Amino acid sequence: MTLTQLKYIVAVEQHKSFARAAEQCLVAQPTLSLQIQKLEQELGFELFDRKKNPVVTTKIGAEIIKQAKLTLTETDKLYEIAGQFKDEPTGSISIGIIPTVGNYLIPLVYQKLQTELGKVRIQISELPTSSIIEKLESDQLDLGILATPLKISNLVEIPIYYEPFLAYYPEGARDKSKTVTMKNIEKYPLLVLGEEHCFRHQSLKICNHNAIAKIESGSVETLKRMVDMGIGVTLLPKLSISEHSERIVPFESPEPAREVSFVYKTGFFKSKILKKITEIIRKEIPKDLQKKDKFRVVGISLES
Repeated sequence: MTLTQLKYIVAVEQHKSFARAAEQCLVAQPTLSLQIQKLEQELGFELFDRKKNPVVTTKIGAEIIKQAKLTLTETDKLYEIAGQFKDEPTGSISIGIIPTVGNYLIPLVYQKLQTELGKVRIQISELPTSSIIEKLESDQLDLGILATPLKISNLVEIPIYYEPFLAYYPEGARDKSKTVTMKNIEKYPLLVLGEEHCFRHQSLKICNHNAIAKIESGSVETLKRMVDMGIGVTLLPKLSISEHSERIVPFESPEPAREVSFVYKTGFFKSKILKKITEIIRKEIPKDLQKKDKFRVVGISLES
């Protein structure tokens, strides 16, 4: 039994086709088929029903392939662990990031990640909080960047920064107050993101608002354009603000803010890569956003 044979059977199970599996594995189909036959002879069972089209995995085959996937994952970990002890980090890391963070953080740090982690394969996916948690727990992601605290027993949270919420008013709607109070903001419909966004639920916690506009959006930028049309007010994350505007107003101190953290499953071992990512991000985030004591952290709802 070889790791190559295990890779071949996993590929066939994934694609339901020997031809497509061979293409993925960059080998000729006869080579792949021969190696799988040798493995079946060694095990004493057929792993696939070749009479079906698409190819169907047998009952014993499904169990063997399930274990093969675990074996291949653990083998990859051995190479990753070895890479942590080299002068320059190597290997790979998969990162899930919520859109209301990713839209503004990724452009800030992407080029430096590519330059300073040149030997690391970095895969970044924008996903809602619930999907990131699910994929972390099932080992489909190595690392999450999302709003916390989550307080999930098998997940570790490392805060990176604290991002204040700011109120964004329509043209001519703001009074002369230097900060936002509930009295200021409750006069207008509150425009919010859709249900899948934790930023929505944090906004509602801050405002305790009943006058929610019927229109909800999946994009902060869309909400801003709707405010520009005079439909209502919205809350914005501080990093989404690229220029000064009198229509953007902070809240009274202590400012409500979201805690943005690295989240990973217990047993995470890519510490050298994580350390470098942390350094890169913190260089781009203002120092005053890295101190918790000046903010009132707003919790999240896990259903978001």
